[in-house]
Amino acid sequence: MKRANETTKHQKRWAVPKSSLCAVALALGGSAFMASASAAASCHPDGQPISGEVIFFSSGGSYGNAIQEHYFEPFEKECGVKVVHSTGSRNFSQLQQFVDAGNMPWDIGATISDQEYPLGVREGIFHKLPDGFWDDIASEMVEGSTSEYGAWASPYSDVLVYSTAGGAPAMATWADFWDTERFPGPRMLQNGPMSLVIALLADGVEPDKIYPLDVDRAFAKLDEIRPEIRAFWTSADQPVQGVATGEFVAGSTWNGRAVTAMKSDKPVAISWDGALLHSSWTFILKGAKNARNAEALLYYMQRAERQAALANAIGYSGGNKNVAEMVDKAVLDILPTAPDHVAQASVIDGAWWADNIADVQKRWDAWVVKQ
Repeated sequence: MKRANETTKHQKRWAVPKSSLCAVALALGGSAFMASASAAASCHPDGQPISGEVIFFSSGGSYGNAIQEHYFEPFEKECGVKVVHSTGSRNFSQLQQFVDAGNMPWDIGATISDQEYPLGVREGIFHKLPDGFWDDIASEMVEGSTSEYGAWASPYSDVLVYSTAGGAPAMATWADFWDTERFPGPRMLQNGPMSLVIALLADGVEPDKIYPLDVDRAFAKLDEIRPEIRAFWTSADQPVQGVATGEFVAGSTWNGRAVTAMKSDKPVAISWDGALLHSSWTFILKGAKNARNAEALLYYMQRAERQAALANAIGYSGGNKNVAEMVDKAVLDILPTAPDHVAQASVIDGAWWADNIADVQKRWDAWVVKQ
């Protein structure tokens, strides 16, 4: 498997000349200072040293533990900046209140919905990154996985999960999900308007042509399958459990829940064709007290070797394409961001949903109760 030098691989063309660092080191009389300064200088894209701390907010849990081990602890060792990991729950209005009051309890965190990132950009509550921030690693990143306000955190996908019990034939596409003659039996869909995207994919719309979403066409397609949808799930575990026990022949679910069942030898399988790729974003709050350190941490989190370590730990990664060369095939096969999976996916357009979610949700709520 490919290995990368974690200290020098991402050192920038703007780095402070070594001669300057040496002069400072000699003036202070310590080679140890020079070593630490060189490490710190390689951690921020502008090449200037960093020090102090940065506060990262997450929801905690297994994901929080994984980023602590595979992102924060190596960053502290290599860059000399302490990462304070704060955990808990929050909502979007709290972010607005923090920025409006100029009192940020933390510096950097991740979005919690598809709509939150575009809303944060629109409302001006995210820190804008310096010009050219991503230039040196742009070729490594999945298209659209970085922006002037952040980068993908840990994308996940809605996938088709189906039964393999008794040698049942494989479902390859959402069109198969709609084919009740070849694949008879009850189905399950999410109780939410993301199911409209699935309907359009089943109706032959190409994954990259979904937006702007044709709501009327989507509901017409959903009408076709409605008699076979025996339940609408609110927890992604429900369709996996239902398919595994034979209560349903297929459903939509989150990739991680299905993979967990597959690892436990449950009679289920998934298809990545037409997966709905949700891209959570890591962002820095506008006015963050430790903005430069947060920039350095954000940049560090895009390193392929760090994302590969995260992928090996929990089956999720970021947007660096080189991760594919650094993980075993068994891990690559379950990554939403694996090149083959991204190529088949419909990436959720958070901006479209931010503009339309209220109206579409009302229409969905009315449709889902129809018999």
